[in-house]
Amino acid sequence: MAKKNEADAAKSGTPTLQTVERALTFMEYVAGCATPPSIQDVSADLDLNITTCYHLMRTLVARGYILRLADGKLAIGNAIGGLFRAYRMRLSVDMEISGIIRQLADATSETAFFSAPEGNSVILKVLVEGSRQLRVGGLFVGMTGNEHLRASGRAILSYLPSDQRLQIIKACFSGLDEPSAAQAISRLVADLKITAERGWAYDAGETEQGVSAIGFPVFDGHGKIYGALGVIGPALRMKRSHDSLLGHIKQMAEQTEGLLKNAMTT
Repeated sequence: MAKKNEADAAKSGTPTLQTVERALTFMEYVAGCATPPSIQDVSADLDLNITTCYHLMRTLVARGYILRLADGKLAIGNAIGGLFRAYRMRLSVDMEISGIIRQLADATSETAFFSAPEGNSVILKVLVEGSRQLRVGGLFVGMTGNEHLRASGRAILSYLPSDQRLQIIKACFSGLDEPSAAQAISRLVADLKITAERGWAYDAGETEQGVSAIGFPVFDGHGKIYGALGVIGPALRMKRSHDSLLGHIKQMAEQTEGLLKNAMTT
């Protein structure tokens, strides 16, 4: 199993550390066993050298992720509890953010969204359609790309660390020749400074003609950019209701930041 995982990683082209791969596979195996396994069981079932298994076991035991019982059998250790609590908290936060986006859609009757940075992309995480008859199509959870045009992308890019921001921006202009890309990047960086000073981003039909969006940044309890929420709809309707929409979005952004701050202190 361990060697299969390593082979799968190699095929994907994603660089990985073999030792980390094996340690994670070791923990997954112990966690999945109905009864505590022995080190010999791990070695045989994962097709790993017994000496390698002992090295992995000692490391994981020292860190508290594996517990060696009195009879020598292995069980998941208490350190896993910290990971579980963090994961459970994240699930709770995600559910509450989804609820906030539903509130925003209800308050504005427009399609509401929440997006977050992930690696070298800004990903649409939550999408709630508005109740008005004329709505925007083509949106879906998991959508990425055009971060330099999308209101959510601009709202997030304006506050990202410069190295991460540059990686995302370069991907946006990867189809241009080097001089053209350099000019486009320079213009965008200047625009992002203006967005940061204003405090929110606006897509006035750059992504799709006739469609506008407002994106408002959301920060975690440490002041780090966490994501962006906002609404999207037909340009004329968005223009007529701009001030009202911005007020609702700002209120929901503040509510989300309060949620994130509380989550970090519990």
